[in-house]
Amino acid sequence: MLSKRAWRWPGGDLAKQEDIESLMRDKEIEVFVGSDSHMLGGQWVFATVIALYRPGKGGKFLYCRDNVTKSNFRHLQQRLTEETIRSLEVASDIKESFGREPEVHLDLSASTHKSSKYVKELTAMVGAYGFRCQVKPDSWVSSTLADKSAR
Repeated sequence: MLSKRAWRWPGGDLAKQEDIESLMRDKEIEVFVGSDSHMLGGQWVFATVIALYRPGKGGKFLYCRDNVTKSNFRHLQQRLTEETIRSLEVASDIKESFGREPEVHLDLSASTHKSSKYVKELTAMVGAYGFRCQVKPDSWVSSTLADKSAR
């Protein structure tokens, strides 16, 4: 899955597969995955991010983007579920390929926002795959990095 996507560095340059593999093999690096989406030009733009953090030394991130026809996601629940599935696909591939278990960040609010009614359902989905999960305000990968990468 990772090799089948066009992963990019924040500046837009394509990431080389060997660079990604080298980072994934570094056991000092913590791995996080998150997705977000925005409506741009009549299409939904989905961005999925892999964030790599070395405690005390900073981090890096990569992203991939996909455009999807607007009519495919008429309801918020469909779009949030799609974001979750995209994150789970990448997290599962990282686990299978590199033996790493990334933390999955969902762009959901546990408070009174529109997305709050889907928190239990979507966090349970992530948990069923065996991954740790964060929602806002702790889901910095989806709510910050993926959010900016989808714009």
